[in-house]
Amino acid sequence: MVFLIDAAFAIELIALALGGALLYFLKTHKIQYGFCKFISYFVIILAFLSMACTTYYGTKYWFQGYFEKPLPTSKHALFKKHKKPMQEHKTEKRYPKKEEY
Repeated sequence: MVFLIDAAFAIELIALALGGALLYFLKTHKIQYGFCKFISYFVIILAFLSMACTTYYGTKYWFQGYFEKPLPTSKHALFKKHKKPMQEHKTEKRYPKKEEY
């Protein structure tokens, strides 16, 4: 769980840097492409919103104790709700024995 949040945050930082670089390039060269400015502002705003969501859920999971181990070993509570005992497999005779050839 820890590594997924770290990877998501790194990708969001890359998106923020690319949106900022595009906006900086458009402003320094004084290019008046309205659609490119819209795309760069859209990417920057979306990156900030997704970073806020990742930070919120990261701290929420941290307080719940999911970060004690890198990979959770217990199943989610949804799967524990309808737990049924395992049934034994019935052995089937798939291939004939050598004597039956």
